[in-house]
Amino acid sequence: MTDAFQILGLEPGLVISDKALHAAYREVSKRLHPDAGGGEGEFTALREAFAVLSSPSRRLRHWLELRGTPGELRGTIDSALMDLFSEVGGVTQQAEMLVRKRDEAKSALVRAMLETETQLCREAVEQAISVLERAMERECSVFPELETSPNIEVASRVVRNLTFLEKWRAGLRACFSRLV
Repeated sequence: MTDAFQILGLEPGLVISDKALHAAYREVSKRLHPDAGGGEGEFTALREAFAVLSSPSRRLRHWLELRGTPGELRGTIDSALMDLFSEVGGVTQQAEMLVRKRDEAKSALVRAMLETETQLCREAVEQAISVLERAMERECSVFPELETSPNIEVASRVVRNLTFLEKWRAGLRACFSRLV
């Protein structure tokens, strides 16, 4: 198994700031980038290591695997997240319908008439993304405790929750980019 922490020259841990992660990536990429004499395979491994550690769910899963305790990744998510999903699903559905309307608009006038609705929808998508990011922060708040006293049951639940939150956030970001 490849150790993403080792590739990036970081101590294995769950609490890593974006700034530290990006700095480590920049430093190692100076050596491993193909234009700097590195190999394509090495640079690909670096990019994958960065992707793993950039995602809280993948970072936690990787950290557990390195410790020899992968945990149970299948199962349910917290009921509070299911409630959040219905909110996110509604915003996503609203955005998808508006994108379809805009795509079907035959004239600039119709598209212009949809601009107010588009702006309101973008704001709703941004707000939903913020709600998801706050939920992700709450899930990640257990990382320091997990580092000091690992609890596989808690870690498995957090991985599942974060996986869904990240997926929903990615979907909303994709919707937002199509609304711009």
